[in-house]
Amino acid sequence: MNPVVLGISDSIASDFPDEYKEWTGERKVLEHYKKSIYDLLEFLEMKPETLKEILTDFVSIEPASLGKAGYGHSARIANELGYTGFRSHLMDLGGASVTGALGQARIILQSDPEAVVLIAAADIPKSAFKQISDLKRLNETVCHPLYELNYGATLISMYGLLMKRMMYENSITQKDLEQITKRFRANAIINPRASVYGQEITEKQITRTIVDPYSAPMIAIVTDHGFATLLVSEKKAKKLQTQGKIKKGINPMYLIGAGQAVHSEYFMFKGDFATPAGRAGDLAFSTAGIEREEIDYAWIYDCFVGMIILQSSEYFGVYQKRNFRKSKKRNYKIQKW
Repeated sequence: MNPVVLGISDSIASDFPDEYKEWTGERKVLEHYKKSIYDLLEFLEMKPETLKEILTDFVSIEPASLGKAGYGHSARIANELGYTGFRSHLMDLGGASVTGALGQARIILQSDPEAVVLIAAADIPKSAFKQISDLKRLNETVCHPLYELNYGATLISMYGLLMKRMMYENSITQKDLEQITKRFRANAIINPRASVYGQEITEKQITRTIVDPYSAPMIAIVTDHGFATLLVSEKKAKKLQTQGKIKKGINPMYLIGAGQAVHSEYFMFKGDFATPAGRAGDLAFSTAGIEREEIDYAWIYDCFVGMIILQSSEYFGVYQKRNFRKSKKRNYKIQKW
């Protein structure tokens, strides 16, 4: 039994009135939840009252910008949305949280085919003060307290060192990274919902180094964004259509496999370039029952453009030098937000 995704919706800052800029962080996050869920229900032609009636599971992702965590966030959002009586699930995998939430929904539906699972999340950029305090905490989490932090190591600097080594060992050049980055931006420029819509990368931006070898356009940042999706079993989807609770002309997308893994080693303990991507990929392909060679379209995310080369290689078992050439030359669909 493979779960089906009934629909996906999102929200961005431009979806709201001009006074959005004056709202508090909590209100912005809540309104993104409301907007993305409202648009999802509108697409499904499902009444809000119907979702409140049939919802069994709510998978939420805590907004890092608000500095809040745990059950309190899920309960607060649910109360504001009018949901009650559901099973609460909270996902926290950083940039991988949405895919982790999809994996959690798959587990839920495999154990309970009658479940109706809502995944929803929202976040906004942090204030400058919070960015500094959070970066300090993040550095303390990922950098060794004695052998890395004491020497001024930060998360971004360690990623820079990792990329420099990979460039050396695989003959990847700075120009290669710039070409891949410009390819990403070329897609974003024509997407009205992208945060950099219509914004060409200037020569100054692409050559101004933040941490060698990365310039600002090569690093993902948090933008105002909300997201919602609904997952059910195929049998449940047909039942809801028969009952007239969702529209009939939906072509559901099957979620045939999922995998997740967390890497907890300090940088100094990494003997090679291995990341959790390889393990997560193995789990996803094994649960899906398909081979890597059968994939026609790959949509891969990471915060640093160089890591996309590495993680793509681990997902598909492709040598890194060959993989970055694909990223530059072919219609090889990979994403950096």
